[in-house]
Amino acid sequence: MLVYHKVDNKFELGLTRVTPSQFNRQIYHLISHGYKLVTLTDLFFRCSDDPSAIAITFDDGYEDIFDYAFPILQKYNVPATIFLISSYIGKLNEWDANLGWIHFKHLDKEEISELIQAGWEIGSHGVNHKYLKGLSKREIENEIGESKKCLENQFNTKVSFFASPFGKINLNILEIALNKGYKGVCGFYSFKRYRTTLQIFEIPRLAVYFTDSIKSIDRKLSTGLRLKIEIFKQSITNFCSNATILVNSLR
Repeated sequence: MLVYHKVDNKFELGLTRVTPSQFNRQIYHLISHGYKLVTLTDLFFRCSDDPSAIAITFDDGYEDIFDYAFPILQKYNVPATIFLISSYIGKLNEWDANLGWIHFKHLDKEEISELIQAGWEIGSHGVNHKYLKGLSKREIENEIGESKKCLENQFNTKVSFFASPFGKINLNILEIALNKGYKGVCGFYSFKRYRTTLQIFEIPRLAVYFTDSIKSIDRKLSTGLRLKIEIFKQSITNFCSNATILVNSLR
């Protein structure tokens, strides 16, 4: 499945943004080539045997998703899954490194509610988007458990999936998430684990960045060497996220 972060024309110094025109071309390409775009719940529970089914997901829950991605997906009658940071709803992304002091606003409660009414699904991205591997077990339990509880209470909907911030996963994080009632955990994985040793509740995703072409989208959804290329690129990009983790640790 694919994960996006920002869909916006607003400039940023990082790579986690795609423009609305890029996003529209990518979604049109997927649909015109026979892919069925579904929520993560549908993919996980109803379409697991359908090789054409993929989930479009969004991490962080930025307002530009409502402004730009939502209308595009509505045009194609496509739902999505969006992972929210529970304590940043309606706020600026002060949790991020914000290179160049460029900030982005998160979705507010009304916008999230409208997405849910339109068939979108919400998941948890933690309470504060913290690097979980660096926390104590109690802190991890709070980030994972309290975010689920908060989102379910606030939006009166089931939260079944957790996307670990920065895509960082270990056994401790997986066990805590399952104990808190999640059905699956999203993260970034090496090619070896991606293809051979993942458990049913471990959900690998590949991110789409500003530099991605239609051909690279196709590779992300392929197999063999073509997929391995994209996983390698993902590993390099994800390693660069360690800079954000370092900056946040110094605050």
